[in-house]
Amino acid sequence: MHHRLPPLSLALALLGGCSAADEPALTWYADAEPIVAAKCATCHQQGDIAPFPLTTWGEVEPMLSLVEYSVRSGSMPPWQPSDDCNEYQGDFSLTADEEATLLAWLEDGAPAGDPSERPAPTETAPPWEADLTLTLPEPYEPSVAPDDYRCQILEWPLDEEGFVTGVRVVPDQRQMVHHTILFAVSAEQADVYRQYDAEDDGPGYSCFGGPRPTSAEGGLPEGVDIAELLAALQSGEASGGAGMNGSRWIGSWVPGTTAPLFPEGTGLRMGPGDLVIAQFHYNTLVADAAADQSSIEFATAPTVEREAFVLPFTDVGWVTGLPGLGGPMDIPADMEHVEHHTSSADSALLVNGARNALGLDEESDLLVHVVGHHMHQLGTWGKQAVRHADGTESCLVEIPDWDFSWQGSYHLQEPVLLGADDALELGCAWDNSASNQQVIDGVPLVPTDVEWGEGTTDEMCLATLYVTAP
Repeated sequence: MHHRLPPLSLALALLGGCSAADEPALTWYADAEPIVAAKCATCHQQGDIAPFPLTTWGEVEPMLSLVEYSVRSGSMPPWQPSDDCNEYQGDFSLTADEEATLLAWLEDGAPAGDPSERPAPTETAPPWEADLTLTLPEPYEPSVAPDDYRCQILEWPLDEEGFVTGVRVVPDQRQMVHHTILFAVSAEQADVYRQYDAEDDGPGYSCFGGPRPTSAEGGLPEGVDIAELLAALQSGEASGGAGMNGSRWIGSWVPGTTAPLFPEGTGLRMGPGDLVIAQFHYNTLVADAAADQSSIEFATAPTVEREAFVLPFTDVGWVTGLPGLGGPMDIPADMEHVEHHTSSADSALLVNGARNALGLDEESDLLVHVVGHHMHQLGTWGKQAVRHADGTESCLVEIPDWDFSWQGSYHLQEPVLLGADDALELGCAWDNSASNQQVIDGVPLVPTDVEWGEGTTDEMCLATLYVTAP
């Protein structure tokens, strides 16, 4: 979060001060509560993922010092994109005015005021309407503490081809569900994923960076023919997914997400026999493990004005590890700062695959509506941008302080044109020093050389872009 000076009117009010006989300029009920309710209490409520509730004055008062630290440090709300890059729908970070109001109220002693001072309720967004709900086929109780990553398979029930126009996760055990990533798998690949499930005891299977099992080694499934893979990516028949594995990204959810609908008039194609792979991150720091059987709600339509495609953009060399394609993505042990960059100016393979999947030729423009960024635990920074043919840049998303636990999808306020002569650029940075290692059973891991992979100790640098024709 980028801290700013308070608005002029607020700064003048603070400089003017007030006498002991004056009423406080700012109070909980009149000023702070509406902000906390909109930006904090969506997660900080009884029985939810946050470690304590912030829904009433009685709950907030003993936590004032922690609230002040969170606001000043920008650690909460956990919105990752830099506000110097672009503007997004559903941004749940504090605005400059909200941050200044909370800090001024805290500096004034955080007076409660009177409940009668509450402002009148503001208009809310129309209720979310879903026409299809899929529930995890079996309840799953996390068996790995405090973080357990589990994939379950949901059979797509519609017997005619159609489109997903929005998606929302409805957690069963809200206090454990930390984030969710949803993938689609074509009917032709469905048996591969059913086999993953069959080979793992219990409901679903352990997974981490993508929809393949955590035990999967390397960047590609066993037996993949590189020439066939490249041809499939070029044609759009293989979307690439998080691991070049025949899956495609549908979306992601974190607590606080408020934009379940895709851009108006657009949708992602789903066909009979397709699967939805739901990857759930369970965190048991706040509450004991319990059996979770969450649901996913979908808005669907038989047709849309413009078909969308989730373009997974990365460097194919990083994934395959083949030097002739530009890889591998080396992150040496004990290196505090490692960066890798790629651009579609060097290889338009994946971008052209998206064009082909949408029925467009390779000279067609695309519109970028939604962006996501994906790395693992060693990630520290990431950026995506469009480098236009005239040399100017349109920043899509920049995450200056990456946190794997709070990754999400970001809906651009205005779509960005990716022209046929423009380049899509992606960069990532990692810290592979001893001070930035995962802690397993209370012991930090020893740094080792890292490359692309699905496992918890592997890494990725992946952009996911929801694109359509203009």
